[in-house]
Formats: sequence, C-alpha cells, structure tokens
Amino acid sequence: MLLNVFSVRYFAVRSAIIPFCAAIDLFGVTPASAEPAKYEIKMTLGYLGISVGKFTNRIDVDGDRYAIRGDARTNAIVSIVAKTDARFDASGKIAGRRAIPDSHTLSYAQRKKQGNLRLAFASGNVVNAVSTPKVKYKKGSIPVTQNHLRGVLDPVSSLVFPVAVNEVGNGPAICNRTVPVFDGKNRMDLKFIYKSTSKAKVKGFSGPTFTCSVRYEPVAGMRMHKKNIKFMKSNRNMEVTLARLGETNVYALFGFRVKTQRGTATGNAYKFAKR
Repeated sequence: MLLNVFSVRYFAVRSAIIPFCAAIDLFGVTPASAEPAKYEIKMTLGYLGISVGKFTNRIDVDGDRYAIRGDARTNAIVSIVAKTDARFDASGKIAGRRAIPDSHTLSYAQRKKQGNLRLAFASGNVVNAVSTPKVKYKKGSIPVTQNHLRGVLDPVSSLVFPVAVNEVGNGPAICNRTVPVFDGKNRMDLKFIYKSTSKAKVKGFSGPTFTCSVRYEPVAGMRMHKKNIKFMKSNRNMEVTLARLGETNVYALFGFRVKTQRGTATGNAYKFAKR
C-alpha cells in the first residue's frame, strides 16, 4: 500500500515502498545526460502535524544504471508512532520509462522487533525472496503466486520515475503510470495520476516539482475484507511530489502526503542536492 510505501518498515517501517516491470525499452531512449548524477535527498517525516523523524535517500544514476541506498528513523513522539530505524538499498537498470530492479535489501528495528528482507530479480521478475522473520500469511489471505511476481518493482526501486528524453518537464508523462509492487509479502498496484506542477526551493534544488495523486489496488497477500485494506482502496487522499535529478531524465521523490485511518502522514524534502 502507499501507506506501507511511506510508512516505517521501509521508509521508516513496514511493508512497502512503490513502482514497475519490464523487459524491453519501449521508447528506445537513453538518459538525457551522460554525466553520472549522484544525489542526496533528506526529508522530514510528519504525522498528525508533528515531526516524527527523518528520511535520507541517496540515488546514483549512471547511464542506464541506478543505485539507491538510504535510511529512515522515527521517534515515538506520539503514541501511535513506534521508534523505528530502517536501512534499505536497491539497484537495477533504466529502460525507457521503466526501472528494472536487480536487488533490494531492507533491515529494520522497531521496538523489540528486528527483521531483514532480501529480494533478487531477473528481468523484472522476483527469483528469490528471503525474509527474517519468515513471512506468514493469515487465513483468508489471497495467495501470492509466481504470476504475481512477474514484472514487478521492489518498494525502493519504485522511487525511480524515468521518462523519455522528450518528456522531461511533462507532468502527465512523469506521473501517469500504473506500478506493480511486491514488498516481500504483499502484491499491489499503485496508479499514479498527474495532479499539478509547482515550484520549490530547498538546499541544492530550485525548480519545478510535479505532484501525482495515487490510488491503491490490493492484488495478493492480504485479506481483502479487512477494514484497513478497504480504507486504503477507497482512499483518495494520497499523493507524491517528484523532482528531477539534475540533467537526467529521471525523477525522484520530493515529498508525499498520505491520509491514514488515524491521521495524515507527510514527508517534505529540505535537501535535494548533488553529493
């Protein structure tokens, strides 16, 4: 879920983080710049209007390759936010408007719980998934099949939004896409829809940003009758904001806003700079 995507076992907690699939370059394009782009993005995490933690994301784009690593930390400032420390990374290939992951790892600690996840991909298909503690599905969950693991993105690789060279700066082209995601347990589709263009200025960045609304569609791994699943499926108060990584044709997360059953979670970049 987008809630999982921006919550804290991945961005500071549990389950997921967002977009894709692939096998061929549909557009036959290369990155807009041959120069490698190395960026560090720092965000404040908020909940119920209170600052609850920080998120750091380091993205490298070199030709048609990407690598992402980062960490997220939250503090138990409000009772429903647990103190969490999460570290993650992912790598893969960029082909047209697609990110094709090779690998994803996650480690996290939350209260007395600790865990690790390792995903391996081949041509965008999950070929190995190892989780500690072992993933367990509750009775009534929709089974995750091999077909569900074809042409998917891990949550971290979903932070990469490539576009064709001639689509740089085109809001609908940047946003409009449906992203299949597997987070190690659940399989979901996230539909991004262009909403608006704004201007922003933070450390290392000054320029246009693009906001996309997000719709969540559960696919497998979860119990469809559960109240939280129904809530997220009907949720119309989810959005992400994206910004361009230098002179490349790749956009990355600049901010997000997600309404949950208990309040609104937010993330806002205060640094988006070259390293």
